[in-house]
Amino acid sequence: MHRLVSLAVFLLLVVIAAVVGGQFVGGEWYQAMLKPSWSPSAMVMASAWAVLYVLMAVSGWMIWDTMRGLARVALGLWGLQLLLGICWSWMFFGLERIGWSLGVISLWILVVVIVIKTFRPIKQEASTLMLPLAAWLIFLWVLNFFQWNMNGGGLGSIF
Repeated sequence: MHRLVSLAVFLLLVVIAAVVGGQFVGGEWYQAMLKPSWSPSAMVMASAWAVLYVLMAVSGWMIWDTMRGLARVALGLWGLQLLLGICWSWMFFGLERIGWSLGVISLWILVVVIVIKTFRPIKQEASTLMLPLAAWLIFLWVLNFFQWNMNGGGLGSIF
């Protein structure tokens, strides 16, 4: 029973992150923005994020359940990457700063890679479950870059 409760806590944590980050949505500004033809639809984005949040929750829970080695440090980094996801949504959709959001997503990718490497010696499966997030974030970085470039880009859009 204890294991199910702790799994539920990790699922709740990712739901909270999703809800908070989801407060910043693309309104008229985002609809009017130039986007590459290969931009995923809102339905594809929502579906991908739903799967990724479940994978993140299970991955973090596996480390919690193991609690050996650098588990506490690894879980701190796992929490940081959740916060960076919220920050990216706030920066991109809330503040409408495409250039700044590139910096945030770059840091987010770096932290996720560190999480993957830190999880690996603790529990290989938990590390593997974070790989789709890293791949998705790299795709989103490229999409973010193209959107930034197509909509003015340059240092002026960062400041």
